[in-house]
Amino acid sequence: MSYHVILFVDSAGFGGIESHIIELAKLLTRHHVQCSVLFYKDHNNQPYYKRLQSENIKFSFLSGSIVSMLCALTKLKTNTIIHTHGYKAGVIAKLCCKLLAKPCISTYHAGETGLGKVKWYNKLDKWLSFLSYNFAVSRVIAAQIDKATVLDNFIVSPQPYSVRKNRSNVLKVGFVGRLSYEKGPDQFAQIANAFATDKRFSWHVFGDGPMKTELMNMSPTLSLHGIINSNEIWPQIDVLLVTSRQEGLPMAILEAMSNGVLVVSTDVGAISNVVVNRQTGYLIEDFSVVLFSEVLNQLGDNLNIDVLTSQARNLIKERFSGKQQWQLLDQAYQNSI
Repeated sequence: MSYHVILFVDSAGFGGIESHIIELAKLLTRHHVQCSVLFYKDHNNQPYYKRLQSENIKFSFLSGSIVSMLCALTKLKTNTIIHTHGYKAGVIAKLCCKLLAKPCISTYHAGETGLGKVKWYNKLDKWLSFLSYNFAVSRVIAAQIDKATVLDNFIVSPQPYSVRKNRSNVLKVGFVGRLSYEKGPDQFAQIANAFATDKRFSWHVFGDGPMKTELMNMSPTLSLHGIINSNEIWPQIDVLLVTSRQEGLPMAILEAMSNGVLVVSTDVGAISNVVVNRQTGYLIEDFSVVLFSEVLNQLGDNLNIDVLTSQARNLIKERFSGKQQWQLLDQAYQNSI
């Protein structure tokens, strides 16, 4: 049976959820499923809107009210499925879909609890999980939700996986993500400070967030690039450091691996599913400047990392390229209509 999927989100930035939605839309399109993105409100998120346009993904906006959501739902055809992403969109869609007897699927992305309003939206979204069919990007998140199926993040990459980076004498080390406490950009800055006088490395930060000013003050060695298209990030770095305190399965790791960038990460969330220590990258049990420094010193001494990045790309192709995920998604969509 054919169906149409609306990816519902309340997005004001560009992070893992936004990247996931792009990959999901690409996967659905590849399988000839009509899909579009529906924003609860227009937050003037121009970088993301431009990225959607560049991928030929249709999108539209509600007015930011429950009434506008209810009106939109009443106009949908019977074979249309609402698929939510993020706390606020999840809460709103679950309640409205239940009221109007519309199918609702939710993906739970975040491992962190958040603060303030985010914390309460997070709790409420989990409490209401019985109102939807649920996916979670890690087993840890799935355990907190009613009857959730684990759906690993994925990258719908063009074939073949034959990226080979040209590396200079200076190893370019990067942080990619929201500049917020749970992502640990301050811990990245601590590592950069430990190598402040070491000319073997340069240090790059891609992203924006509440810790930007603090980060600039912490380490003068950092080059802050702001938010740019992810396709422009990976040619600029050789190593991705993931210093997160809490995580699910970051899209940045999958993107890095598929682009020949070596990942060195703390062991949080579901990261160990993709970063296998000394096989597809380096996995550090707990954050430690000393342990990160030991790995970086090995890399800085011209250790050949092409074997690791090649094995990482092969893993992405086999398990995180959307093949297995499509089977789970299609089954859920078919069963919901």
